[in-house]
Amino acid sequence: MIKIKFVNFLIAYLNTPFVQGVALEDSVEGKASKGLLALFLLFLIPVLVVLFFVIRFIYRHTIGKKLKTTLIEDYQKEAEVFEKAGSYVSAASIYEKKLKDYHKAALLYEKGEDYNQAAVLYDVLRMSHKAKEMYEKAGSPEDAAEVALLDGELDEAATLYDRAGKKIDVANIMLQSGKTIYAVKAYREAGEYKKAAMLLKSEGMLKEAADMFQIYLYDKQPERSTLDDFYTFALVLEKIGNVEKAVKVLQEIEQVDSAFKDVHQRIETLMPPEEIPEGKTSLRSFMQNGRIESRYSLKLWIQMLKSLQEAYQNGWPFGILSPDNIVIDARNNISFLKRKQSLVYSPPETTKGVALDERADIYSAGAILYEMLVGSLEHLGTERVIDIVEDVPDWLDEIVIRCIRKVRDDRYQSIKDIFTDLKALSTGAKDSGN
Repeated sequence: MIKIKFVNFLIAYLNTPFVQGVALEDSVEGKASKGLLALFLLFLIPVLVVLFFVIRFIYRHTIGKKLKTTLIEDYQKEAEVFEKAGSYVSAASIYEKKLKDYHKAALLYEKGEDYNQAAVLYDVLRMSHKAKEMYEKAGSPEDAAEVALLDGELDEAATLYDRAGKKIDVANIMLQSGKTIYAVKAYREAGEYKKAAMLLKSEGMLKEAADMFQIYLYDKQPERSTLDDFYTFALVLEKIGNVEKAVKVLQEIEQVDSAFKDVHQRIETLMPPEEIPEGKTSLRSFMQNGRIESRYSLKLWIQMLKSLQEAYQNGWPFGILSPDNIVIDARNNISFLKRKQSLVYSPPETTKGVALDERADIYSAGAILYEMLVGSLEHLGTERVIDIVEDVPDWLDEIVIRCIRKVRDDRYQSIKDIFTDLKALSTGAKDSGN
């Protein structure tokens, strides 16, 4: 207020007729007067400034101080009235915002059951114990946990975060405290099975890590986004000696991406090719000299399908059928080897991460029959058998086509269905003379 009055005074002074008249004077006497006026102003302004600060000092320590004291007393009386009336929160608000007495305000907020505001003030006052107590009463254990964490009380912070349902925060604190098992437990409770598995792996607890990976990958299939996880799972399985399962996981990865990391080499290392028993020959050896006459191809193929049905009953896995895995003895009896399947015989669904079934082997069997009839797989899926060779009946070509359809629901759904079709089509062809 004093500053404004002082500025207004200077403006009024400079606008007086005397000053304005001097400013408009053009004579020599006027110029002299200007000089005197300038000197006067140079002297007057510092004096006025000093006078302003002296007056302000006197005001603050007399009238201003008295007014301030009176205002504080009024606020205190107002707060006391609220407190006596039981309006503790209203009284606390005056102590906090107008009187800046945070301790008294915190006490009154607590008394008025505004625990959250009481907690904030206790936190400002660095009364951590009271702040945590108030946050808990306010139903905010997470805020209480943060106070404990700032004070370095890790165990208490973890307990409070757990009470708040913040399992990830619990796990992080347990890690910070070096309590790995508790961290794993918290990650598992939070549904973060991968983090739990990786933590167990880093601690050398491989069997437990494998179990956790099993849970994490339970409802997942190998695809581009999960190949790293499946690969890590396979490595853990390999290290704990579960080679058979490790190979199975690696094969699933290879079906999605055959060039992924060192999957192919690991499979060959863990599962070396099964040797062909003495006295038997692989179907591949029969096919090396080119195509096989259609009648013999069909006879051999039917025998292969019958043997495959029997193999299923003994636990034969789906998805590894190929000429390298089929062996024939001198009596044309067929058996199978558990060798790795070449990708050219794999059905399209192997790249989609879906579970394989009998229809996968039907596709592979159709590709094998195509190769036996034609002599190669160069035109598989683009040209029909009857377009390449002449001695193949149309009905057999139709069977091949249905076996190798890209959509598995469009193929034969079982080997039994193939035999039904073979009987019907071949009988019909005989009756028609074809």
